[in-house]
Amino acid sequence: MKLRQAPSSSRAQRGAATLIVVMVLFLVMALLAAYANRSLVFEQRIAGGYYKASVAQEVAEGGVDWTLSMLNGPAIDGSCQAVATGGTRFVDKYMQISAADRLGTPLVTINGLVAADCVRGGNSLNCRCPNPDTRTVQPQTVVAGSLVPSFGVRVGTDINPRYGNFQLISYGCTDSSVDNCYGSAVSADRGRTATALSEQIATVGFIAAVPSSPAAPLTVKGTLTTAGSGGLGLHNTDATTAGTLVMSGGPAPALIDSRMDTAPGTPPAQAQVFSYGQLSGMNNTVFFQSYLGIAPARYRNHPALREVTCPAGGGDCGPALLAAYNAGKRILWVEGPLEISSNVVIGTTAAPVLIIANGAVVMSGPMQIAGMLVALGNLDWTNTGGLASTFTGMILVQGNMSANGGMDIVYSQDIANHLRNRLGSYARVSGGLQHSNNSD
Repeated sequence: MKLRQAPSSSRAQRGAATLIVVMVLFLVMALLAAYANRSLVFEQRIAGGYYKASVAQEVAEGGVDWTLSMLNGPAIDGSCQAVATGGTRFVDKYMQISAADRLGTPLVTINGLVAADCVRGGNSLNCRCPNPDTRTVQPQTVVAGSLVPSFGVRVGTDINPRYGNFQLISYGCTDSSVDNCYGSAVSADRGRTATALSEQIATVGFIAAVPSSPAAPLTVKGTLTTAGSGGLGLHNTDATTAGTLVMSGGPAPALIDSRMDTAPGTPPAQAQVFSYGQLSGMNNTVFFQSYLGIAPARYRNHPALREVTCPAGGGDCGPALLAAYNAGKRILWVEGPLEISSNVVIGTTAAPVLIIANGAVVMSGPMQIAGMLVALGNLDWTNTGGLASTFTGMILVQGNMSANGGMDIVYSQDIANHLRNRLGSYARVSGGLQHSNNSD
């Protein structure tokens, strides 16, 4: 039997149909592949956006923490680095805090201008802390194949008066220049350049170094004794403290009326309080807390407190205290005995120092100190050389005090105001305003 072949035209038609079906299938597959690739690209862009937003938020949070450390830090230069002399404390550079009522006013007055900025440089930060209203655009730092984030901070940005606290804004940017991120003028460019911005607003609170300063130039929990020529001079003409000269838990020593200055019209004897049972009956922790707010062990956690190391085995600690003061450190803690025997000048009425010695204190010779001295032990003060030895502010003694020779303690209400309203630490307010704004 002979087989008959289909006509060539029929074979051609079937081949064409097969080709069309294959092409359609290829087209469908191409469309599916393109759609899948588009979805993948879209998801990658979303993931990239989330990553950049997270980086910007972390950088902004880091800016808040960095600013808090700077507010509690020593004197700095224009690169935000601590310096031994000639620097300015961060809080003094960018904030004007009233000693009378703690009202904080920012010194950076140009609207929208950040005070300081930092950019990541390897494993560290490269920062700038220029003088107020002199900051220029942050330069870009390009690292091939690497994301170089930056941040800028504004201090005291709340338009409403705040007494004891203020707001700070930190801008976190995935660009190496924070100026390429924040502000309405660059909002359109962020979408084009795929940069991310996070804005963090935090409320910062003030923790006073001395919440309740003594109302007398000298407060001794134990007994005060005097000896030698010249005599101990006590001076307080401030009417708000009733001109109180001394408060002591022990009996009255021999004091010279001509070396006493109190409120006009008040006899010196009426401005002296001795054998004060409520004072002598306090335990040491309560005594410390009555003036400085918290127990000594917890007080050492003050963020702005710095420990001063005195010479090993004893010796004059005056130069170490002076060096710490010149470096912008204002709350000084000395662990163990403290001896000051050099003719040092530490502190001023406008910038006093708080010195806390966790032990006995020995002072000898001439010196000029402005601030507050807290001796968590006995205080022995000797000055028999004839030169002036003056402490302007307040002295607080937890043990006994002996004064031999001529020395003066001059009460200053201005220093008391500084210790209560300007000198202290700064911390983020728990439950305060915390705001975050992410965009790209």
